[in-house]
Amino acid sequence: MGEFKMSVAIVPKKLLLCMVIVALFTALNGCSSGPREPASQSTTSQDSSEFTAVPLDEQFRSAQSWLANARLMEGKEQVDALLQAAATFQRDGQWQQSAVVIAQIQRHFEAESLNNAQRQLMALLEARFAGHDGRWNYVEQLLEPLLQPRLSVDYPEQTLELALKSASAQQEWELAASYQLQLLNIAPDSTQPEQVWEILRNVQNPDQVTLPPSFDRSQLVAGWANLMRTLHQISATPSELDDALAQWQANFSEHPAQFVVDNLMALTEQPRHRALVLLPLTGQYAEQGLAVRDGLVKALSRLPQVHAKFIDTNTLDFAALPELLQQHQANVLIGPLLKPNVAAIDASQLPESLPWLTLNEPGEVLIPTLPQQHFFALDAETEIRQAAKHMAKRGHRHPIVLAPETARGQLHAEVFKSAWEAEFNDPIPISMGNYRNTEEMKTAVQDQLGVTTSEARINQVKIAAGKIIVDSQARSRADVDSVYLVGGIEQTRLLKPFIDVNISPFMKALPVYANSGSHTLRNDLSENDLDDVRFTDAPWLLPGHSEAQQLNDLLELRKNWGYNTARLVAFGHDALLLSQRLPLLQTMPGISAQGLTGVLTVRNNQVIRELNWARFDGHEVVAGQ
Repeated sequence: MGEFKMSVAIVPKKLLLCMVIVALFTALNGCSSGPREPASQSTTSQDSSEFTAVPLDEQFRSAQSWLANARLMEGKEQVDALLQAAATFQRDGQWQQSAVVIAQIQRHFEAESLNNAQRQLMALLEARFAGHDGRWNYVEQLLEPLLQPRLSVDYPEQTLELALKSASAQQEWELAASYQLQLLNIAPDSTQPEQVWEILRNVQNPDQVTLPPSFDRSQLVAGWANLMRTLHQISATPSELDDALAQWQANFSEHPAQFVVDNLMALTEQPRHRALVLLPLTGQYAEQGLAVRDGLVKALSRLPQVHAKFIDTNTLDFAALPELLQQHQANVLIGPLLKPNVAAIDASQLPESLPWLTLNEPGEVLIPTLPQQHFFALDAETEIRQAAKHMAKRGHRHPIVLAPETARGQLHAEVFKSAWEAEFNDPIPISMGNYRNTEEMKTAVQDQLGVTTSEARINQVKIAAGKIIVDSQARSRADVDSVYLVGGIEQTRLLKPFIDVNISPFMKALPVYANSGSHTLRNDLSENDLDDVRFTDAPWLLPGHSEAQQLNDLLELRKNWGYNTARLVAFGHDALLLSQRLPLLQTMPGISAQGLTGVLTVRNNQVIRELNWARFDGHEVVAGQ
């Protein structure tokens, strides 16, 4: 029998690329022959019109025409034609077609065979495609060679623009501000003043913003940078604000940032020295209201120029609020404390320019009814969101959330889940365990750690082995790397030992995180059950605070109070502090105020608290991680 032989044709690389271009050209022409449906895009994608155009060799030439030319070329000229086709596709909003062309260049041409301009344009086009898809981490990687050690001489404006979008999308505001000011330095008309300020106002540490060298820095950039630094410096000494703004105006007259100064001066010109405070001073919530009042009084002792009139919301006719404001000549409103009372106020009857700080949030969606209304709440949701973000930043990727099977417990578990998912572009696994009693706590822990499944497998093996003795031990899941506990100290005290004993002996102990509900005045009752539990709380309630003695004096005076009530005192103190600091904080969210409840910032009319972390070390609480 004759031997069967298969012949394989070897296609030269050059011919192969030409065949690919022909196929690509044909396919794209076929796609363009019929009506094109608008592509569905994620909310993070960018429209092509939001990018500054890449200069094209022939502005009115089609991408298909460039592909047709590329078939007839080779070497450098062929790469140029393909890059022009990719750039034209992007200009026309045909992102997938652009990506296909870029992929073929990368496949058929070694990077070393491209000249510097070609490599930079290809990196920029690929980074733009990644930015269009919202893959900002990848954008950073692609742009790094174009930004470091110095800005690329080819396409500098387009490179800085995309780097700015990437840093902004990831809320890396110091980096975004650096790119924004560099962009303004080389392209002064590239960005509207309001857009520039939207970046600079979020900067938290001006010293980390990289400016163009002084010898090459425009007056435009110098003015923006100076204003940003001035507002941060003045935040520590608000009384010097007017002088600082006047000095800036003298140094940078007719600067486009003047609108920022005008708006801030309009806010600070309005007096805020007479506060009307609405609190429940009698009835069911009197203890909470009186604690908040104590905190306000504590803050008033530091601000002698501010006076407060306290009104009991338990006896208040809210329809009479406008008359009360006029009667007491109040120019700032603080409160109410209870959600139903916030909703009971008819804002349309209040002066439109009245600064109003509510002491609760009426719902999930916060819509201010007055221009100067802000929301401040001592809520658990803030702690939960902060914990999710903190755990993600520490490298945890597979947490377990254990929550009581109550309406509040399930709500808080969902808050954590949503906050956790918001930290990642791709879905990250998260395990949820619920319980109704102590026995179900143990079951929930074993189920989520995989111990129950492991024990079931061991039993099956023992049954199959018959009389053979099987030496075995249940193992916990190896992928779980952390636990977050929803609930108070009673649940934490019971759950922590269950977690510890169900971890395999050869594995490291899992980090366990909780909230301030696990930190009470008398933690010695817990013995060592809380050891190494990490939690968030108001700085005033943690060791080492500069006003710790005042807290001890207060708790000695109020024998029946615990930390829950003390947090309300801190809350009242911070409310008065905020009422005086809001103009600067709302103008520049990157600026913060150091409060007793946490680091306070203002964003979208909401006061955001950044709490401190601490952990249990045996019977002691240790501040920090």
